[in-house]
Amino acid sequence: MKTLIQAAVVAMFAASAAQAQQAVQWRVEDGGNGHWYVRVAESRTWSGHAAYAASIGAHLVTLTDAPENAFVHGQFPGRAWLGGFTEENQGCNASAWKWVTGEPWTHAPWAPPEPNYCDETRLEFSGPYPMRWNNYYGAAPNQAIIEWSADCNGDGIVDYGQILDGSLSDVNGDGVPDSCQAPCTPADLNDDGTVDGADLGALLADWGPALDRAVPSDLNMDGVVNGADLGALLATWGPCKVPPSWATVIDWKPDPLVVPDIELRSRIAETGMPWRVRDNGTGIELLLVPPGTFQMGCTMGSDEYECFSWEQPVHPVTLTREFYLGRYEVTQAQWVAAMGSNPSLFRMASAHVPIDRVDDRPVDSVSWHSVHEFLLATGMRLPTEAEWEFACRAGSSHPFYNGSADDGTMRALAWYSPNSSKQTRPVGDKAANALGFHDMLGNVWEWVNDWFAPYPATDQSDPAGPNHAPARVIRGGSFSDGTSNLRSSNRDEGAPALNYGAVGFRVAKDP
Repeated sequence: MKTLIQAAVVAMFAASAAQAQQAVQWRVEDGGNGHWYVRVAESRTWSGHAAYAASIGAHLVTLTDAPENAFVHGQFPGRAWLGGFTEENQGCNASAWKWVTGEPWTHAPWAPPEPNYCDETRLEFSGPYPMRWNNYYGAAPNQAIIEWSADCNGDGIVDYGQILDGSLSDVNGDGVPDSCQAPCTPADLNDDGTVDGADLGALLADWGPALDRAVPSDLNMDGVVNGADLGALLATWGPCKVPPSWATVIDWKPDPLVVPDIELRSRIAETGMPWRVRDNGTGIELLLVPPGTFQMGCTMGSDEYECFSWEQPVHPVTLTREFYLGRYEVTQAQWVAAMGSNPSLFRMASAHVPIDRVDDRPVDSVSWHSVHEFLLATGMRLPTEAEWEFACRAGSSHPFYNGSADDGTMRALAWYSPNSSKQTRPVGDKAANALGFHDMLGNVWEWVNDWFAPYPATDQSDPAGPNHAPARVIRGGSFSDGTSNLRSSNRDEGAPALNYGAVGFRVAKDP
């Protein structure tokens, strides 16, 4: 094997304070992979380092063959977190281990004695054993080794090195070249990277009716440039917010045919973030949910069913930050692409689902634990229960998100007991809610992140639910349920290990 020689540069990392670190490259001409590596000297938990790495376009290092292990261990000897992990209830065996990037677990030089595989452990260099690893619980702060491997522009060179040598710009310092990210917010009417007086002047020049929907100053796309657009512009005043580095922008502005409510479109515009994006890693389409306040819980029963006790008490909830939510439930095709196999009960064609639509059925029979594996593999998260209900209601206080209490209207909105033939159906075939989300009622129950417990009676801000309970929350009802379970406010519970043919999920992600 060729001698491993590194090219070194000094890069600045924003941790709790600016800290100079030495990044090294395993060069292709030296038999390497062209990736860049660095030891982060600041001590954090494993999860803390994983989040920090993601914030600068990197990931905890993954060592998938012996030469890479030898190179990295030679550059950074001693104890440090790596990108290997196991999760709760995955058993004590080698097959439970995974890399954060989803790469195959093909190289495992364990330190003697035999590795103590355990639930919820994390991987680190084992210290006194040369080139060996060991597993420890991830709560203890430790140093870490992180890696840059992305090549978003497809030129065969890892982007990080091109950012370091100045051939690619990265103004916001997120580790992703500016050329690989979407342009600035729509309120930046002159595309100079800042919302300022020049943009204000352009908006005022367009003041009045905007008969052409393409008028850039009509930020909420209501056919007129007026105070609502002025408010959206002023809300994003200053340097532009940076679009998500993990996504490709499909539409900056919400389509009025999908989001018909002017107030909702204005609130989306005020975030300064794109409305509709596609996750680069999974291809999942997500829509922006703006911040807001709503009454959580059963504010009113439907025409046929009264509120249940577990939907009470109604309490005010404020979500202070925008977030992205999957436009559809995660499909079987998306699950298989990330996880390699299909656990679904309803994975065959039927009299109601032709063969070419089977992959569009929601994945079902997934436990909360197995969903968590998908999230770790893809960088997604589950919505909180409050986020889910806020997005489902889409501004409505009625039992159903079409603004009605009439149980008979559900046929247009959901696959449920009267119309589903007791099976899942391809996502997106029923009417969307006012934010553009499909199948939030019916088809499959959806896991959310919260543990199941009675609601508090007091005002809540960004609630995450209780710290622990016997079961997790599922929302939205399914193909096998009647309308009593399909209210926007209704909730049920499931043990985290539950695998059931009527339970799936949708993903969320922060900008």
